[in-house]
Amino acid sequence: MKQSPLRRIAVAFLLAVVSASAAPAAGAAHAASAKLDPRLNGALAAGSEPLSVWVEFADKGEQGPTDLAARLAEAERNLSPANRARRTWAGVTPIVDYLDLPLEPSYVESLRALGYAPYGQSRWLNGVALRVSGDALARLANFSFVRQVAPAPVAARRAPVVPAEELTFPEAPAGALASGSTQVAYGQTATQLARLGVPAMHDSGYIGTGILIAVLDAGFNYYKKHEATRLISVPPGHIRDFVEGDYSIQDTVNFGADFSHGQYVLSCVGGNRPGRYVGPAYGASYALARTEDTATETTSELVNWAMGAEWADSLGAKIITSSLGYNLMDNPSETLTYPMLDGHTTLITRAAQIAASRGILVVNSAGNDGNNPAVGYKIAAPADANGDSVLAIAAVDSNGTRAGFSSKGPTYDGRIKPDLAAQGVAVLLASASGNPNSYVRLSGTSFSCPLTTGLAACLMQARPTWPPAMIIHALRRSASQYAHPDTLLGYGIPNGLVALRTGGDVLPVPDTVSRRLSLRFSGPNPMRSDRWPLTLTFALAADASPAAGRIRVYDTSGRLVATPWSGPLTPGAETSVPWAGTEVGNGLYFVSFEAAGDRITRRLVAIR
Repeated sequence: MKQSPLRRIAVAFLLAVVSASAAPAAGAAHAASAKLDPRLNGALAAGSEPLSVWVEFADKGEQGPTDLAARLAEAERNLSPANRARRTWAGVTPIVDYLDLPLEPSYVESLRALGYAPYGQSRWLNGVALRVSGDALARLANFSFVRQVAPAPVAARRAPVVPAEELTFPEAPAGALASGSTQVAYGQTATQLARLGVPAMHDSGYIGTGILIAVLDAGFNYYKKHEATRLISVPPGHIRDFVEGDYSIQDTVNFGADFSHGQYVLSCVGGNRPGRYVGPAYGASYALARTEDTATETTSELVNWAMGAEWADSLGAKIITSSLGYNLMDNPSETLTYPMLDGHTTLITRAAQIAASRGILVVNSAGNDGNNPAVGYKIAAPADANGDSVLAIAAVDSNGTRAGFSSKGPTYDGRIKPDLAAQGVAVLLASASGNPNSYVRLSGTSFSCPLTTGLAACLMQARPTWPPAMIIHALRRSASQYAHPDTLLGYGIPNGLVALRTGGDVLPVPDTVSRRLSLRFSGPNPMRSDRWPLTLTFALAADASPAAGRIRVYDTSGRLVATPWSGPLTPGAETSVPWAGTEVGNGLYFVSFEAAGDRITRRLVAIR
């Protein structure tokens, strides 16, 4: 008999209390210890300092295939109109899946009832963030609904960005630019936009109109006051602070926290002060989220970022721009190592991939560690996500020469990163000091990222039938190094006019951006138990060199759960193999075909 929700909560709570209070048997103790990440061993001792952990649940509380199907149907009904419209536009199939289901409330309530206080949670990643130590940490592994407990890394404090000087420019006419303007007075931003071919987009009337861009950053001081940002469209309900848990993204009184970085980024992508300062997507609308806490280490920015991405999804955002990246942490045991930059491992990278799977184009800074041996000069998460999910942006100077600080690739598994590049040296930005007419010049991939985001928004407006994969494809094809990408600038500097002309409206829209690999599988998606085994069909392009390949299946935590096939490939010849799927249960999985230094991934929802 199916239990009511209240009955399930009561039963789960009772089991939680019994599980937490009873001494586990030897076998149960071993199973529980296997749930704890070895990096937490030092925090198990009595008196140890509390640390942030991520508690992943085993499921969403579904009671079999029928209940799961009902929950998926309810999740689809609960999609906001804007979210549904974006997913439909992007060709997301199925329109909802297992990750869209909410957390099972009885699991969260069981934790709260025993004194655990979650400070962050994610339905996509199916878990909560806690600060615990000692016995309280050990007890978490005894809950039957807990799948794993791992560190939730906290980013190292960053030195505040202090501009060398405030800049002012001659007075110019005030007012917003017209949406169809062909004579944009760029003022001081002309050169940083010209390198990307943005003026040609604007001349055609493409300024990002109709595109919602979510900015995930560190705070947006004086964005309502500064002349270049006060006219930016931020609809009601499109502001959140995930650090403090409220709806204010400014702090003009307490300067212990850095609330300036988000203002810099916002002006860079959407600034609108004709004759003085213009951003590439001044016609777009924006959702502003503070996810980064630069003044304290008490919260996990990676968890905040995941919550911000879920919020952006719910609003129907078509682009997430994020000038944030993570590698070194205050606690060395929580530092993200190079092997973790494989596109699947870190919490924030997984969240970025899931956002992309919902039809959101994620644009992220590559990082500013090009001269930092402590991280091997490499990119930071989530820039390691596959290029069909996240565009990682490098920095060049005004002459197009790579900036020395710009982080390098490749990813740990050998994929090309960064993906594209834009000006990131001496970029002009609206000041966050409170002076409404002043500007600063700063350097970093934090600013090459929003410039590229703005270009992508203009292209989306110009080509409304192109989903994110096609936008990525066109930007890459337009870039200066498309024929010979490298691990310094990726495919190079994109050009708006060239991207606009790429393939025209008759070019078939690829479902990934891979030029060398193809992968498909038979049957409906979700796959149901009566339709297994699944047939996987894949191929290496005819003009490629012979290579070895493999099919691997990952769960949403980035864990490898199956390798259905591996072996040599003949260019141009399709291979089909059956897969019984015995290694997977209900839920969402990523089927990845990897060969010739490239990867193509398909989502699979399984109902066993």
